[in-house]
Amino acid sequence: MFLSKNTQVIGIDIGSHSIKLAQLKKKKNSFELMNFGVMPINPEFIVDGVVENVEGVADALKRLLLCEKIKTKYAVTSVSGESVIIKKISVPVMAEEKLAESIKAEAEQYIPYDIEEVNVDSFILRADSAEEGPQGEGERQMDVILAAIKKDVIESRLQVLKSAGLYPVVVDLDVFAIENCFELNGEFDPRTVTALVNIGASSTNINIVEGGITAFTRDISIGSDAFNRAIQKELNVGPEVAEQLKLGIEVEGITQNQVAPIVINALADITKEIFKSFEFFSTARNREVDNIVLSGGAAIMPGLDRQVSEKLEKKTEILNPFLNIKVNYKNFDSDYLETIGPMAAVSIGLASRRFNDKQ
Repeated sequence: MFLSKNTQVIGIDIGSHSIKLAQLKKKKNSFELMNFGVMPINPEFIVDGVVENVEGVADALKRLLLCEKIKTKYAVTSVSGESVIIKKISVPVMAEEKLAESIKAEAEQYIPYDIEEVNVDSFILRADSAEEGPQGEGERQMDVILAAIKKDVIESRLQVLKSAGLYPVVVDLDVFAIENCFELNGEFDPRTVTALVNIGASSTNINIVEGGITAFTRDISIGSDAFNRAIQKELNVGPEVAEQLKLGIEVEGITQNQVAPIVINALADITKEIFKSFEFFSTARNREVDNIVLSGGAAIMPGLDRQVSEKLEKKTEILNPFLNIKVNYKNFDSDYLETIGPMAAVSIGLASRRFNDKQ
């Protein structure tokens, strides 16, 4: 597609419970927020990352496009989940074109699926110093991120975008969209290992960044739905009331003192898996994670950052996707953006993508 770097795009984050839409305008070395909106969807429409009800999700997206008065038709979206495989590998230094030709063969060693069932892509991180080759000669290696996604996951999302009248131009991964969002609002400290942890409704994405470069990623199939289920079970309330209680909203007859221990117990399952990921990274890289940056719908919950910090014994903060983005507060409610911010991380990261970007 012959699209310029400045062509307007919209970032579409299709989550299991809602669609988030963001549009940014490039202004020299910064971005301005043009649109942001959220539309809820039926959780039964998406199963294991695959959109099972394309028409239902597309209708919700159409309503969102109408509400936000979106005119551009070019969309960037992303995927995550257990069907997404991300590996950091080392291969002999070669041109990007040659890597693209050979990556499918490389991928077969690392992917637990039939290679014909997945879409494969890669990008070069960096070329390292020479290593001893098979004959003793120096053979320079380069670090490459290999990504493979099951075709049915991608195709179901593309069908949604097309059914809503949009033209998909980039399919990214949630973990990299969040990384892009973080970099929009600051730079990685090269001396620090930062874990970007996005806790959504049905899954949690982890991206550990070392020296400004992705060193480890993992998607966990547990999210903030676990809090809702625990609240419903322990307090005998319905889904809507459980969601209100989770977000700290008072409900007659139930105090937050009753809710807090339930959430803390449910959070333990998520932090246990995050801890395992940190341990794996630490063993492989001989480095510790220094700090955590939280995003996703769960990060809206009062005190979640403090609970994560205490359980994992790491400095923890909430990602603010709008920190360094110019916002005209005549058009946006500042309190709303501050509250909803953590949910916007993926869509803002996607909206910052341009057609000549590799990541």
